[in-house]
Amino acid sequence: MYFRILALELEGETSPEIFKKNLIEMLKGILCLESLSIKVRGTELDAYDLTCIDLFLPQTLKLLKLQPVNEQDAILFMKVLGDGKNNPGHLVNFAMPSNLGCTCFTLLYLSLVLNVISDELIISIANSLPFLVELDLEDRPSTDPKLPRDLTNTGLQSLGLFQHLTSLSIVRSRLNYPVSFKRVNDLGLMLLSESCRGLESVKLGGFSTVTDAGFSSILCSCYNLKKFEVRNAPLMSDLAFHDIIGVVSFLTDLRILSCNLITSEAVAELAASTTLEVFVTYGCRSIANPCLDYISRLSTLTTLNLGGADITDSGLAVLGKGNLPIERLTLRGCVRVTDRGIFSLLNGGEKIKTTLSSLDIGNMPGISDRGIKTIVSSAEAITELCMRYCFHVTNAALKMLASERSKKINLLQRLDLCHCTCFSIGLLELLQDSSFRGLRWLGVGSTSLVTARDNCRVICAKRPWLTLCFEGCEVGCHDGWQFHKSNGK
Repeated sequence: MYFRILALELEGETSPEIFKKNLIEMLKGILCLESLSIKVRGTELDAYDLTCIDLFLPQTLKLLKLQPVNEQDAILFMKVLGDGKNNPGHLVNFAMPSNLGCTCFTLLYLSLVLNVISDELIISIANSLPFLVELDLEDRPSTDPKLPRDLTNTGLQSLGLFQHLTSLSIVRSRLNYPVSFKRVNDLGLMLLSESCRGLESVKLGGFSTVTDAGFSSILCSCYNLKKFEVRNAPLMSDLAFHDIIGVVSFLTDLRILSCNLITSEAVAELAASTTLEVFVTYGCRSIANPCLDYISRLSTLTTLNLGGADITDSGLAVLGKGNLPIERLTLRGCVRVTDRGIFSLLNGGEKIKTTLSSLDIGNMPGISDRGIKTIVSSAEAITELCMRYCFHVTNAALKMLASERSKKINLLQRLDLCHCTCFSIGLLELLQDSSFRGLRWLGVGSTSLVTARDNCRVICAKRPWLTLCFEGCEVGCHDGWQFHKSNGK
């Protein structure tokens, strides 16, 4: 069999022996494989005993993505790779790109979701796969990690062994337990920035003891930096972006999430950018109206996420007057914005209403049917709309979306109605006739449709292209790895 890309989503509730056997059978005989992604659902621990899997992968493999993985198993697996990288007949064969001038076997892209990220893990990866181009690590601890099974400055310093690394992501998730990387400080990021100056993309999450000095060292030292993301960093403030005019000229993607010391003044340094395309401040509660004045000057911005910001209708009026080619806009949780703000945004100028294709107005109590009417009448390119937790939006708004959108070329393709309790079972009638004929994904978690799944299955049978999500997922069910206990089909 010849596959270039293979993504497997497997049940992890079977015995380890059966799991390994099934996995080997699925992968046996696959040739020319370049990308392998495996996710095991139904288990968090011991999902992959990688050292015990007698698995032969083709030399062509460039990307490996595994979720979830036990840290100790991953360390042993890396050691096996290190022992076998000069032996093409050993456990796994990885192809080395010819332009690096080396004949050994290696992997270029590695992504792991683990129970914990430790120094030993990163050092073992660095020793076994020194030619990695992209490294993506996320852990989801269920307790507060203790030494030696935790990440420290030593682990970050070992990343300097990667001479070809251009993309780095290290995130500690709070999914299972509210914890962070407490043993990494400014020195750790400074060492990283000195040894990995060629990084083009950096994503850091959960570094609670790192201050502005550490984050700014990445911004100022990585001369090719185009994408920069920081999340859950309580000590990061506006000073991290002070005097970074030279850096701004290269950044295309900047994301700052849940950093409460970040204010509108941080955005002032970015106003001169002529390259920034994506800007996210989701969860930064100190972002206010002055930020929108600076943002309105960014003529290249296509994606803007202001979720949870302290902005008002007057701020959106300023944004609407800007000459911005925004395609994706998130206002979720901006509780001071009302229908009037949506009207000012879409009718204050000529640009945004012609470019906006995705809009998120979830969890905004000031939005009602009037706001939806404005979107229907003014936004010419909307194909994706999120209205979750909009308790004042009723069936009347749905009828407007159904009737008006059906007359336009750009049909609504994705619609999120999760937790919208004002919708009645009458939505089924709209789905049963020719309304929403372009719809490809519909989120109805915690709505009245949950009790009418049999009718929904009939609708899905008539519309095989339509996915109904009852689980409360974000639009599109995240990145496609979301496990659904049930669906509408």
